[in-house]
Amino acid sequence: WSPQLLHYNLSPKEPFAGLFSTLSKAQDTIHTMNPHFKALEAAYQLRYYLWLKTHYLEPLLTPELQTFASTVLADVCSRHEYHLLQSDITKDQLRLLISLKPTQTIAQTIKVIKGNLAYQFGKNFGGGKLLGKGYFARSVGEVDLSRARNYVEGQSIHHGYKGEWTQSLKFRNEQFKSPAFEFAHCVSILNYHLVFSTQTRIPLFDERIAPGLFDYLLSVGDKHSFAIDRIGLLPDHMHVLIEGIPSVSVEEYALSILNNTSYWMLKNYAGVLKQTNAWNVWAPSYYAGTVGDYTTTQVSSFLLRK
Repeated sequence: WSPQLLHYNLSPKEPFAGLFSTLSKAQDTIHTMNPHFKALEAAYQLRYYLWLKTHYLEPLLTPELQTFASTVLADVCSRHEYHLLQSDITKDQLRLLISLKPTQTIAQTIKVIKGNLAYQFGKNFGGGKLLGKGYFARSVGEVDLSRARNYVEGQSIHHGYKGEWTQSLKFRNEQFKSPAFEFAHCVSILNYHLVFSTQTRIPLFDERIAPGLFDYLLSVGDKHSFAIDRIGLLPDHMHVLIEGIPSVSVEEYALSILNNTSYWMLKNYAGVLKQTNAWNVWAPSYYAGTVGDYTTTQVSSFLLRK
């Protein structure tokens, strides 16, 4: 990954370290009620493995065209602020390891890349269709999905909370099954680890609030096209593992979670918000990281060997 693509530079050796110093950067300015967030500060590490094929997997990409495609990809990524970490182009396939911003979607990124390749191919070489329909997209990350799940589920112990009451602060969606979504012309499995901190790190949540909040988050996911995998709730912050769809950005998911849960807290626990003077509920910031079956390092090594 590239440190310059992050709002805040997070160490790759400590993928979960420093989250709350990052999340707290925007908190000092919160004084009045702001029930609807429109823009957020973000720390992020968003990496994806993308696979494209030629039309009917025909061997259209000669060595000359492979070099040409690499040049076009570099130009496209530069102009659209995608960070191409690694690529492997063969006679009938393109494999890419790419880093994106929270406001960028996989669907639009694929559209831009395929459109530019097709246009430049036709302009410079003529001929028929270069790329086939569809694509494969898989999130990857500094850690794999299994480790991220264990980290989210172990939040109570990690922060020193003990006792039977802490069992209510974690949620595992027994109905979750990946891939959570099916698409007509692509295979896309996008797992995200999101972290949100309460306003000025005020302790708001407990074992009585947690079950209702978890149920409500499931309904928010149904409405906004993401599936809940795991939730780890602490008094002053929340970890969420979700699976999303390629046409929705991480920023949109973060906004939907913050705005909807703020509304839910105001509706159901206005007394708590009044007592703590935490009318905003959340700080206007978040951490987002992609996770998957394989890490970024593993995928990069695979592409280098190819």
